[in-house]
Amino acid sequence: MDILSDAQYEVLTFVGACNRNFYNPTAMQVMLWRSNRRPEQAVYRTVRRQFGPAVDLTAPLHGMDTASDRMAASLWGDALRPLQDAFASIAKQLAPLGSGGSKVRYVQELVKPAETEVAHLLRLTWLEEVPAPHGGEAGLRLTDLGRALLRDAESDEESDEDVSVVVLGREDPLAYPILVGQFAVAGAGLLVDPYLKLADLHTIVVSTQLTRLLVSGKPNNRGVVASMEAYLGSQSLPRPVEVRSSIGLHDRVLIADEGDVLTVGTSLNGIGRTTTVMTPIPSPARESLRNEYERLWREATLVGPTPAEDEADEPSDSAPRSRGPGLHPPDLHAPAANE
Repeated sequence: MDILSDAQYEVLTFVGACNRNFYNPTAMQVMLWRSNRRPEQAVYRTVRRQFGPAVDLTAPLHGMDTASDRMAASLWGDALRPLQDAFASIAKQLAPLGSGGSKVRYVQELVKPAETEVAHLLRLTWLEEVPAPHGGEAGLRLTDLGRALLRDAESDEESDEDVSVVVLGREDPLAYPILVGQFAVAGAGLLVDPYLKLADLHTIVVSTQLTRLLVSGKPNNRGVVASMEAYLGSQSLPRPVEVRSSIGLHDRVLIADEGDVLTVGTSLNGIGRTTTVMTPIPSPARESLRNEYERLWREATLVGPTPAEDEADEPSDSAPRSRGPGLHPPDLHAPAANE
């Protein structure tokens, strides 16, 4: 038994395509698409038309019945008579086609021209018009809905290997949400971002399941590290996340507990300001990176959260405990290397 009807499946597919690309369509936008899959066709109406002479051709030829006839006769006299007689003969032959011989047909008359593809996309709110900077004809721009649908269509056309490479465009308003979405899909894991900002840390805490963050411990990043320490000391955080600092960081790397190792071209605070990519690392380089960043994590300095006093007195190794290649959930009570 089919649970979903065709209409329900289509609506869910449309909304799902938008949601996968971080756009939530309105009910009106969904129904606009459902009711208008194609541009509107031209509209015609049937009208009754009469073909053939619409007047009696012989009427003005029987003698001089009109003022123009009398004027012509006065000017030309008998010279006009042979022409009148010849025309009268032709008119008699055409008489059946006169008012009594016209034919009635029904023809299609255009009422409304067909809708163009551009007009159709504007009506669906997938495109919008933007005024020209210095006047003139308005330009076209993708709306957030149009951009989400285009991105979903492009991802369907790519191979599996291509889909895993995420391009984050310059000045793309969806670049940052897409990156956060990729972090959320990764689940638990370690994010290495030397110059992660406090606002980005908060986004990761509330929007992803990443468990560990490694940031720069260089002097020029001391203020950010101090703000993170205060943030992680709050009792109202929705979930625990451990942050450590190291002076040996250069690249930005996402290491999922169960899955890929990916490099990110720029720090989170630069996403949207420059075009960058998020690229998976193939084996054996993937395992090599895991081991290297596990070493950096073990040697790093704890930023927060600070262990409770009674737990801090428990015996521990001289260095923060490693979670091994699997990157298990963080041990919030492991002491830092310099403690």
